[in-house]
Amino acid sequence: MNIPSEPLYKVNQRVTERKKACLGVTDRDIRSHSKKRIEGKLQYRNERKFTIVGEPTLKEDKIKRRSWIYPIVEDGYTKIQYKTQGMLKPVEE
Repeated sequence: MNIPSEPLYKVNQRVTERKKACLGVTDRDIRSHSKKRIEGKLQYRNERKFTIVGEPTLKEDKIKRRSWIYPIVEDGYTKIQYKTQGMLKPVEE
């Protein structure tokens, strides 16, 4: 079994979601090509900011990959969400 890496983020650190890929299946823009050309780029950006509220835990998925799971709270909300380390990046302020 591999030794896990250290978690990158600390409690109370501000983070944001990583951007989705520009092309392919992970693109959230589901408009047709002609509509994209006429309307232009989307007006909104993925700018949700979060605060880490607890210690990360190491979780293993079905095919034995392990990743750090962080309990986070979005700005303006109180509900705790859980996201993996790969979905987050530090906020540049």
